[in-house]
Amino acid sequence: MPHRLRRLTAALCLTAAWPRLALAHEGPPFPIIQDERVGPYVVSVWTDPDIGIGTFYVILETPPGAPFPDPTAVRIGVRPVTGRLPEAVYDASRERTRVGARLVAEVAFDRGELWHVRIEIVGPAGGGELTAQVEATPDGTLGALGLLIYSFPFVLVAVLWWRAAVVRRRTAQEDAGAPPAPPITGPGATR
Repeated sequence: MPHRLRRLTAALCLTAAWPRLALAHEGPPFPIIQDERVGPYVVSVWTDPDIGIGTFYVILETPPGAPFPDPTAVRIGVRPVTGRLPEAVYDASRERTRVGARLVAEVAFDRGELWHVRIEIVGPAGGGELTAQVEATPDGTLGALGLLIYSFPFVLVAVLWWRAAVVRRRTAQEDAGAPPAPPITGPGATR
């Protein structure tokens, strides 16, 4: 039994040894700025900062009851926090929405590191800037290695289930092949 416990512990430790891969962002965009007031707008910024091409979504609304002034321009500026590259600025394009405005910009991240993000909003009724930081991460497509990593827990459960079934079958066969128990004799024994 201690040998089996050591194997299980080793498997769990191996799984825990891959935390950096688990940190790679995969999935829907997440917010980096929420409901910040900039000029006449209430701004939220969501991002999916994949290495290669990252995406930023800028959502503009106005306070309840206020008219919505169309923005003239929304720009996203990014630069590594380390300062190894100058700021690169990208124009955001507008998507159709029923209320407010949603603008999208695709941004190039050449490395997985912390990036300074500057959002500039210009409009006829005013505007301003917001800043944030975001970490560019791999997009989660690891190919065959990803398949191996993501399937590991399922394979581990299948192996443990199979092992338990083999042990159970062996125990049942040993019990079936055991000689019958001797009859109980003595005072108070019933037949």
